[in-house]
This record gives sequence, structure tokens and C-alpha cells, in this order.
Amino acid sequence: MARKEITQYFDDIDNAPLAAEDVNVVEFAVDGVTYSMDVSTANREKFEEALAPYIAVARRVQRTNTRRAPQSTNSPERNRAIREWAQANGLQVSDRGRIPQDIVDKYDAAHS
Repeated sequence: MARKEITQYFDDIDNAPLAAEDVNVVEFAVDGVTYSMDVSTANREKFEEALAPYIAVARRVQRTNTRRAPQSTNSPERNRAIREWAQANGLQVSDRGRIPQDIVDKYDAAHS
């Protein structure tokens, strides 16, 4: 027996069936949350018309999705010295990774 699967698209606004070539994926963001909907060309135009007065007075914002951790300003030699000092003074510090700021502050106070 043969099996045939058919994908049927529906407009997210009025639930009308859509042909694959009439599907418009609309993405928009409000309060930092991005939304997506599949709509017909007519409903896309209605959506754009409804937003037009707001877009006319709004500023475009470029955002990146990646956040980078701040880079350490300490050299590897300084980090090694801080770790050795902390361990010699009974402070817990890992052998790798970021050194907690309170330990760096204590090291700086002891060496100033």
C-alpha cells in the first residue's frame, strides 16, 4: 500500500487554508520577545498597515543574540600569582577559570 502525506498550511489569523506559495512568515518583537506567525498575503498587509504609524516614529535597533563574557584584564602570570597567594592564605580558588573579584581585591590590598 502506498502512503502519501500532504502538508496543509493555515493562516494563523483567520485559520483559512493557504497554498504553500501564499504562506508569509511574519516575525516581530515586543518587549524583547520575538514572535512568528504564518499568514496570507492579505493578512500580512493588514498587519503591516496596523503597525505603520508605530514604525513611522520608532527607531530601528540592531541587536546581537550572543553575549560575550567580559575578558579578564589580568595576565596569566598575574592570575597564577593571585591563585598561589590565595591558596597560601587559605582562600578557596579553582585552578582554572575566573578568579572571584573578592579574592582579586584581597590580593591587591595585600600587595599595595
